[in-house]
Amino acid sequence: MTKGDFSMKPQELDKAVLRLISGAIDTHIHIGPESRLVRKQNALQVARTARETGMRAIMLKNREYGTVALAALAQSLVPGIGVYGSFTMDNEAGGLNPGAVLAWVKMGARYIWMPTATAANSKAKVLKSRKLDLPGEGITILDGKGKLKPVVHEILKIVSENDVTLGTGHLSPEEHFVLVEEAIKAGVKRVVLTHVWCDQLTEVILTNEQIVKLVKMGAMVECCYWTCHNNIYNIEPEVLAGCMKLVGPQHCVMSTDFGQNDNPTAPEGFKLYIRAMLENGMTENEIELMVKKNPAKLLKLE
Repeated sequence: MTKGDFSMKPQELDKAVLRLISGAIDTHIHIGPESRLVRKQNALQVARTARETGMRAIMLKNREYGTVALAALAQSLVPGIGVYGSFTMDNEAGGLNPGAVLAWVKMGARYIWMPTATAANSKAKVLKSRKLDLPGEGITILDGKGKLKPVVHEILKIVSENDVTLGTGHLSPEEHFVLVEEAIKAGVKRVVLTHVWCDQLTEVILTNEQIVKLVKMGAMVECCYWTCHNNIYNIEPEVLAGCMKLVGPQHCVMSTDFGQNDNPTAPEGFKLYIRAMLENGMTENEIELMVKKNPAKLLKLE
C-alpha cells in the first residue's frame, strides 16, 4: 500500500499493523505505581509486553517521579528492547526545579516534560474531568509580564547542554509560543508539542493554525491515541489524522499516552492506533515515519 486506502480488507489491515508495530517506538507510556491512579502495568510488565509485541523501544512516564531508575532496571531484566526514562515537572515531583532536572538528565533521562496535570492550564480541568484534586498552585512558566521565568531559562540551559528532548506538557497556547521561541534560542534541538487536541485535560488547546506556526518555529508534534480512547470523551481519530496531514508526518510522532487501568496495554493500544490511522487515510510510509524514524530521533537512537 502506497497511499491511504479506506477499502482495505480486515486481513490486509491486520498485516499492515503487524508490519508497522514491528520496530515501533512509543515515547509516552504511563507506569505505576502512582499515588492517585491505578496504572495498567509497571515498568517491567510494559517492557515485557512491548518486547512480545515486537517493538524496538519504549519511554516511561510518571507525573510523580522520574522513571530513569525503573527504566534501567527493566532494561537489565528485559533484553531485546530499549527502555528509557523521563522526568515530568509536576508539583508532586518538585515543580520547576533545575536541580531535579539536572540530576535526572545526568542519570539518563531522554525527555524532560514541562508540568502536565498541575500546570495552570490543566489543574482545574483535571479536577473536573478526572476528579483529581492535585496539590499546590497551578504552575505557569511565565511571569506577570508574559516573559519566561528565570528558573525556566535555567532549565532550558540544562536541557540544551545535555541534549535531551523537551516536551511542552499541558501548557497554555501563550506559554507554548514563549517556550518554543526561548528553547530554540537556548539551543534545545528537539521540542515536542505534547498530545495536541487533548482538551479532556487542558482548559485551552492549540488550534491547528497555532500548531502550524509552532512547527515552523522548529517544534515537533506529538499525537496521542489516548485523546481518542479514554473514559472522559473521545476525539475522533480523523482529527489527529487531519493534524498529521496538515503539518506533515515528517513533523509528527505517534504515541499512545496509555497506561490507564481501563485501557489495553500500551503496546496493544499502539496497534489499535496504527490501524485507526490506516483507516483514516495515512499511508504505511507515513505511519512508519511517525512510529519508528521520528521517535528514534527524539530518543537519540539514530
